[in-house]
Amino acid sequence: MIKKILQHKYIQEFVGWIIAFYIKVCFNTSLWYLKNDEEITSTLKKNKKLIVIFWHNRLLMAPYCWNYSKPFKMLISSHRDGKIISNAVAHLGIGTIKGSSNKNKISSAKEILTNLTMNNVVGITPDGPRGPNEKMKEGIVSLLKKTNATVIPLSYSAKFNFKLNSWDKFIFVTPFNKFVAVWGNAIEYNNKKKLDENLQIIQDELNRVTKLSENLSK
Repeated sequence: MIKKILQHKYIQEFVGWIIAFYIKVCFNTSLWYLKNDEEITSTLKKNKKLIVIFWHNRLLMAPYCWNYSKPFKMLISSHRDGKIISNAVAHLGIGTIKGSSNKNKISSAKEILTNLTMNNVVGITPDGPRGPNEKMKEGIVSLLKKTNATVIPLSYSAKFNFKLNSWDKFIFVTPFNKFVAVWGNAIEYNNKKKLDENLQIIQDELNRVTKLSENLSK
């Protein structure tokens, strides 16, 4: 019944607005700390094609991690839930690209390349839209190799949070909180290494900043 209701366009728009409103309340009533900001700032100055990656379970507050001049476009599934997320982030100044990350490829690769060429930054959840949770898929590495883009991992954590009973253990946060966002080190595809080795390097860096954000937010 609920799934059918959420199929309606106006319901999706309303739910998206509610989510955006809640995100704004959480941000404006909380302390927000940013770590390793110089890495993203330095990379942006080099004017390279840039992809930002973060785990699917940290979608909620991710839009507030972006406070830079370049437009940010987030790859979002065309599924019902993806449409709701698109409506929500639109209220926060974030554009979207319809598609998803699959095991061996990322759909809408052409549109992603177009946005990167236009100097837009593209955000991707490399374990979305269906998991496994916090497991990097090959598609992100293939995309890096094809576009010659730079990838920067990102994570945030909150002092007060609880994990939902979903495939990604989605992190739900409360207002009046303490948030810590951590930018990882910029990574480019290394042609001297195999695809799976490149994949592991990115996986390890995203895991590192995720763990660091969790430790700093306590």
